[in-house]
Amino acid sequence: MIKRLLTILLLLFFLYSANANAEQSKDEKYNEVTLYLMPTMHPLDWSSPAALYKTMMDCYLKTIGLPDNYLLGHLAVRLESPILEKPILLAQASGSIQEKTDLILKQKVGFGIIGAALSGRIETEKELEHKLNVYAKRKKLAFLKYRISEKAMYRILAFIDKYKQKINDKNAACDFYGGAFWPRYHNEGAGCSTFGFALLDLVNVLTPETEKWKMELKIPTEIIGGEFNNGKKIKTATIKNTKSWFNKEGKANVDYIEYHVYEPSIMFDWVLETKSTNRVGYVFVEEQGIPGVIIDKRDADFDENEPLFLNRPEPNRFIDVYYKKIGL
Repeated sequence: MIKRLLTILLLLFFLYSANANAEQSKDEKYNEVTLYLMPTMHPLDWSSPAALYKTMMDCYLKTIGLPDNYLLGHLAVRLESPILEKPILLAQASGSIQEKTDLILKQKVGFGIIGAALSGRIETEKELEHKLNVYAKRKKLAFLKYRISEKAMYRILAFIDKYKQKINDKNAACDFYGGAFWPRYHNEGAGCSTFGFALLDLVNVLTPETEKWKMELKIPTEIIGGEFNNGKKIKTATIKNTKSWFNKEGKANVDYIEYHVYEPSIMFDWVLETKSTNRVGYVFVEEQGIPGVIIDKRDADFDENEPLFLNRPEPNRFIDVYYKKIGL
């Protein structure tokens, strides 16, 4: 009788401990960087300048009347941590449609538009929450959630604070948006996706998959005009007849300009594919019906003494024009 009683008491003790641990795990607070991925409403073809131009125009014409739409897709960042009073939701965005229109239609910069330094801004939490809700209802929203260490979160927050500080009397780096920027380089702004990936690069949590999400191109100078090419005006026909990116022997910033971008649409598709492939090291989840992948990088090591901002190792014609614009 006593043995049976002891057995029951031990069983109850273990059950209680298991439940307590489960509750503790459920309530555990992580340091997390979440990248929200919003793809284009219609796919883009990056195989050549002509193909990209055609599919971009198709996407524009098919969505011209669609409200709350990011034509080329978008990426937003959410930071959650016990060290924060509340989560932070932010994204780098361009600021002026008129500015883009002038560059494309008046100055006829051609493919210079994807490397041009445009006026930019950090989107507000209110507008991002609205857009995320809209994209979720369209089934056009997914996420990548990176779990990181506390010291990594502190480093990311320090970077964002500096990124928002003025670099001259008028502007901060975040006041500029452009595809040629890498925000870890001194005084440079960002595109929406490079901003998110710069935060991950800061704390060494980029995985091998990252390279699959990046488009790396050499843009022929023949399709770059305006202030990036002696005021040359690029005809639409020239772009339509350019059937390949620069792929010969040539000199950077003379024959071509190097460009790369992390493509939200590719990342979105990758998240959905992960559900069916069960990739090792990645956990597929759904949060409020939104598909995502959790990547645990809490053990990732990084050099705490490395500067937050680095020197650009190679010149870039887009960046040279930008530096002149801001007087650096």
